Amino acid sequence: MRKIQISDHFRCSEILLFALPSIGMQLVDNTYQVVDGYFISNYIGSSAFAAENLIFPPLAVVAGVGMMFGTGGAALISHSLGEGETEKANTQLTRTVGVLAVTGILLSVLLFLFFPWIIRLVGVPAEVVPMCMQYGRILAVCMPFLILNGAFHPLLITANQPGLGLLVSIINAAVNILLDWVAVGILRLGLTGAALATGLAWVCSATIPLFYFFNKRHSMHFRSFKWNSRELGQTCYNGSSEMANVISFALIAMLFNSQLLRFSGEAGVSAYAVCSYVKGIFTSVFFGIGMSITPVVGYHLGQKNLSEVRNVFKNGTLINAVLGVAMMLISFLAARPIARFFVGYDMSLTDLSVEALRFISFSYLLGGITTFASSFFTGLGDGGKSLAIATSKSFIFPLIFVFLLPLLFGLKGIWLVTPVAEVITLLLAVFFFKQIQRKGIL
Repeated sequence: MRKIQISDHFRCSEILLFALPSIGMQLVDNTYQVVDGYFISNYIGSSAFAAENLIFPPLAVVAGVGMMFGTGGAALISHSLGEGETEKANTQLTRTVGVLAVTGILLSVLLFLFFPWIIRLVGVPAEVVPMCMQYGRILAVCMPFLILNGAFHPLLITANQPGLGLLVSIINAAVNILLDWVAVGILRLGLTGAALATGLAWVCSATIPLFYFFNKRHSMHFRSFKWNSRELGQTCYNGSSEMANVISFALIAMLFNSQLLRFSGEAGVSAYAVCSYVKGIFTSVFFGIGMSITPVVGYHLGQKNLSEVRNVFKNGTLINAVLGVAMMLISFLAARPIARFFVGYDMSLTDLSVEALRFISFSYLLGGITTFASSFFTGLGDGGKSLAIATSKSFIFPLIFVFLLPLLFGLKGIWLVTPVAEVITLLLAVFFFKQIQRKGIL
């Protein structure tokens, strides 16, 4: 089968085929928390399960730095490739990864030192604080590798190596599952074992792309480092929406957990964790498509091929709309077996999880379209609109409704937050698309 390049014409089939490795990367990457959750919930208990999910959002904020550099750098690099400036693209690659590596080490040190303060900020109940410390500090040490992983995914796509990115993700998942089974299931090392399994998987999956980019026989490779503050600023600006997505997820997750502790205790946190795992799997498809089209749009914009930019927009929107309907139906109809898989040992917790899964399933109807819209604007180099869409769907409107809707509907109001936020975000995205349509881009 012919290898699809970012310079190709993209029909629906080409978008899906080109995005498959990225979707695979995202899906497999989501397995490490799902696998940790399964082993922790079934082998250690519901309190440890709640502890893991209370502390993971702050860790995700730090990891989002890698996504910002990777996605923002990919947009800049693909634009240079579209203009035929390969050496400039390689310089941008080196600068992006080099600065990110140093940043990751500094963030890891700060995260480790300030972890007790972070736990207090999150509002972790006193009885699960020791478990949070046990799990979180081990992952803090391994954080530079997770940060690099987040950047390498979009950079490998830009290098026309999405298959390698998928292989890296599969290795990540395989190592994590095997080590979780040994450390938690057999050796009974508890949360320490789960954290070690995840951290070592990050180390393995960050090492392979480094070897690839150090090989000068590849068209995209590291070269001598050159500082350029303007381009670094552009990289961060282009990737700001992806960073905002991660930060928003983390902050909103902490607010959700706080409200859930208030309305239903640890059971609500565990039910929300089940929903987060399912949402992570489904939105992996959306993010995989979005991650893939960002360099495609950037490349064709660099070539001033606006007809192909419009074509990618039309077909990408159609694909995400169809997938959204399918995911809503799956989540709604399969809610009970999904809940039983994670928390089947507790019937009341299973029932609560089923209710949450069914309410949240309606968010998938529009979630793909709004995610695609944010990635599309990143590809256009319009970080402002991309950031506005990303923060609206994942932060601004959830922040408002996580306090407002529970006042009106109680616990059910918390489950309605995400679907309502998606509806309003879609209206904002349509407004932005109308703006660029008037400029002749669409």
